[in-house]
Amino acid sequence: MNTQTIAAPADLTEAQRKALAALADRPGSKAAEIALAAGIGGSTAGKALTALEAHNLAYREHGEKVGGRRTADRWYYRPVEADPQDAATDEAETAPDAAAPAPQAAPEAEAPQAAKPATSTRLARGGLRQMVYEHLEAHPGDEVTAPRLAKALGRSAGAVANALVKLTEQGQADLVGESPRRYRLAGQA
Repeated sequence: MNTQTIAAPADLTEAQRKALAALADRPGSKAAEIALAAGIGGSTAGKALTALEAHNLAYREHGEKVGGRRTADRWYYRPVEADPQDAATDEAETAPDAAAPAPQAAPEAEAPQAAKPATSTRLARGGLRQMVYEHLEAHPGDEVTAPRLAKALGRSAGAVANALVKLTEQGQADLVGESPRRYRLAGQA
């Protein structure tokens, strides 16, 4: 077992907790290797890792195409401390704080015109969701995953995943694939 403390949400299942512990000890492992190390089934490990990715506790490096077949994804543990504010940025209300930089008062700040990475500034409520929607709108036929979109926007994968789920619930995006979860602008069949 890893000697570092692994912070995890209370709502994780036992299988997810086992997978997380195994992943923290074995970065870069395949799902089958995590299953073996955690003492859980292969299918259960795959589902647990996907759930951990949705919680922003893990991320995957997608396998490559070799001879018409794709190699297995490699999984990595994402420590909670790595990005403490961004995971809640999308839904958090921005209350004035003496230690925090003053937020921009202009209403245009909620709908940025350029999709520049802004990792050092806190977005207004709904700002990340707007950035995600604008990206989908600019690339209507593309299918995106939360980690890749997060990298393009310079934000955390968990926060982007939350924004994609909200946009799907609001009918502005469509979930077009489950493993990995892929999204695109609504109505782009």
